Amino acid sequence: MNLPMSWLRDYMNIGEIETKEYEHKMTMSGSKVEGTERLGGEAENIRTGKVLKVEAHPDADKLVVCQVEVGEDAPIQIVTAAPNVFEGAIVPVAMHKSTVYGGQKIT
Repeated sequence: MNLPMSWLRDYMNIGEIETKEYEHKMTMSGSKVEGTERLGGEAENIRTGKVLKVEAHPDADKLVVCQVEVGEDAPIQIVTAAPNVFEGAIVPVAMHKSTVYGGQKIT
């Protein structure tokens, strides 16, 4: 059975125990723990942003230029080919020098 550690914390008094330590204690109690996974563990420097403005890219038919609010002093500009982007959308934003799933670096 797969079970998030956050669910265990909701229903059991385990505190802020590290996953590896919890796995070891469960194994030592006689329960079999086949493994643990950290979902999204590779992702770094990913923020949530609000799309403020969407305009057609001046030099490409399939690209759009977006102004996105990500909590900085001013909105940032992002070029995307996403066909479903619209003003007011809340989107994930991979900032400069971020890492996404699979270890891929974004610049």
